[in-house]
Amino acid sequence: MRQCCELCEALGADSARGHKLIGVAVGPRDALLCADHALFALDSDVASVSELRELFEFVASVEPSPDEVAVSRSSRAGARASRSVL
Repeated sequence: MRQCCELCEALGADSARGHKLIGVAVGPRDALLCADHALFALDSDVASVSELRELFEFVASVEPSPDEVAVSRSSRAGARASRSVL
């Protein structure tokens, strides 16, 4: 029985074993995905796990990661605070 996310496996990422997997219809079959990838798949109109992988890789290459956004926001907030002190 599959114990890790199919998209994590396809991307070569480490999927946390033991986490709940969610069955999501991807094209003509159900795929077992981690919660994050299941949400991504539900928002995508793809016909296969390979198309889902291609779409995920494209989006990841175009959009900044949540970590990059958080760092960007905190550095802007720090810059505003230092200007208000001056």
